[in-house]
Amino acid sequence: MNSTERSRCNILDLFREAKRQKHGFLRVSAPMVRYSKLEFRHLLRKHFARQNEFRTSTDDHPVIAQFAAKNAAEFSNASQLIYPYVDGVDLNCGCPQSWAISKGYGCGLLKRPEKIKDIILSIRRVLKEDFSVSVKMRLFYNEGRDSTVDFARQLEKCGVSFITLHGRNMWQKSSEPLNVAAIQDVKKSLQIPLVANGGVRTWQEACDLHEQTNADGIMVARGLLSNPALFNPCYKNQTTTPLTCVQDWLNIGAQTDSSLQFMCFHHHLTFMWSSNMKKKPRLEFNSFSRKQQIYDFFKEKYHIEPSVLNPNNQLKYQKCTYNHFTPELALKGLNGEEAWNSNSHGKFFKEFQKKIVEKDDHYELENSFFNELS
Repeated sequence: MNSTERSRCNILDLFREAKRQKHGFLRVSAPMVRYSKLEFRHLLRKHFARQNEFRTSTDDHPVIAQFAAKNAAEFSNASQLIYPYVDGVDLNCGCPQSWAISKGYGCGLLKRPEKIKDIILSIRRVLKEDFSVSVKMRLFYNEGRDSTVDFARQLEKCGVSFITLHGRNMWQKSSEPLNVAAIQDVKKSLQIPLVANGGVRTWQEACDLHEQTNADGIMVARGLLSNPALFNPCYKNQTTTPLTCVQDWLNIGAQTDSSLQFMCFHHHLTFMWSSNMKKKPRLEFNSFSRKQQIYDFFKEKYHIEPSVLNPNNQLKYQKCTYNHFTPELALKGLNGEEAWNSNSHGKFFKEFQKKIVEKDDHYELENSFFNELS
């Protein structure tokens, strides 16, 4: 492993460093299928966030890779393959999608807590002690707060570096309030860091959740899709993306050229800027199929265009090879299931797209898809 290993960032040091800052907590970008790409991580870093097919660059750190796995072999194989290129790995026990639960992934693992402990103990036997291994989970369903507290303590004993806790159970909708008291109880019970997650759409809301729970970090997912500058204190209560952030994304799009697929580039701008457009330009923007159409659109309507960048500042992609590790067993594919396809729009974007097409000229983010489903 050592021949391909990069210089590594100590995740626990980040928590200690963040605690000394004015706001007092670590800012964490949640892993998002289709959207946690290298280029978007680069944009988030410009606006103070920490953070499918995996890509990285020489300055892409700190970064933790999250895996949806349902047994120790899956998680161990994936973790050892990606080990040289990340600062930690995370086990997804928090995805509430019904397909994931039915297959035993995400929240489905919470029905088998002994399995989760087995996965963590197994990976701790093969990776270095100072390498971050974490778990993202939700509250236990219909078992009271004590069950969640007890399981978090068990994970701590198994050797997890930190825990991320979403303050709802697997069956609760995002329209239901976050269980702040439960997050508080879990935080009080642990010696390791706890990251709180759920319902944050502005910097002020992130600060409020930290103050209410004393969590060591705040993780945000869809709030960062709608506003990648959410963790920037300069935009304290802003729920929409500032134009300067859009400018940065246009720069990244031009800088990376074909390395950043049009679909991903376009999706992010749709999330960021749809609430600022009336219906006619929204429909026009939705029909684009080339980057140049996007550049022309923003130049004509908002007077911004990609800046000419210094070649020395361009993203330096790192080639990831995986010959340092051979899995002990070949993992079987999921029979009869459609393979994940990065060239398709995906359910999340299709639902968002449908929403913005239906909206009239008074479309506001506060009444939008992100508020309903985040």
